[in-house]
Parts: sequence; structure tokens; C-alpha cells
Amino acid sequence: MRAHIRVSTRAARVVTVAVLCLMTVACASNRAPSKQVLIQGAWQAEFEGQAMTLEYSVAEVTVREFGISFPYEWVDDDHIRLNAMGQEVVSHVEFEGTDVMLQTTEGDTQQMRRVR
Repeated sequence: MRAHIRVSTRAARVVTVAVLCLMTVACASNRAPSKQVLIQGAWQAEFEGQAMTLEYSVAEVTVREFGISFPYEWVDDDHIRLNAMGQEVVSHVEFEGTDVMLQTTEGDTQQMRRVR
């Protein structure tokens, strides 16, 4: 009877370790995407009363309506630096879910909505 109890205890330990490993992998794979990933794609915004679509790639933003592109880079996890025709601007980037982006530059906040 003791051998049976030891096998059951050992089997329970093996199952417990396996479950913990699976949970760890599942939690690690369900992390929210980084801001560097979320920013990529097309965003609708309004600037001075005019609607525009901005398309962000890994290192460039394109204004579709004008067909012009500007390079940008991540300064840290929360800020991007945009170089628009020689003028450098640093913006704080936040997301409300995956479809709303807020960019704050010099105290002014611009809300953008993802274009699907």
C-alpha cells in the first residue's frame, strides 16, 4: 500500500509541475503587444479641422492625403521623435486599447483612431 501512495504523490507532483509550466508559457504568450507594435498601421486623425490618415511603419510615418513620409524613432518606451522637414518633435504616445492612440506634444493631445 505504501508503494501505491508514493506513486500517487509522485504522479501528483509531476502533474503539478507540468501544469505550472503550461501556465507560465500561456501567461508569457498573452502579454499585451508593445507600443512599438501597436503604433504600426493606419490611423485617422483630425488636424486643424481636416481629416487625415497617418500610416505608421516601423520607422516612418506617411500622410496618405499628401503622399509625404517622415522618419520617426522611439526615444524610450513612451516617446517618439519625428523629423518633419527638418523640424524635430517629441511626442508622448499612449494607447486606449488597440484602436485609440493619444499623442501628446508640448501639452497638446491628439487622438487618433485605427483604420481597419
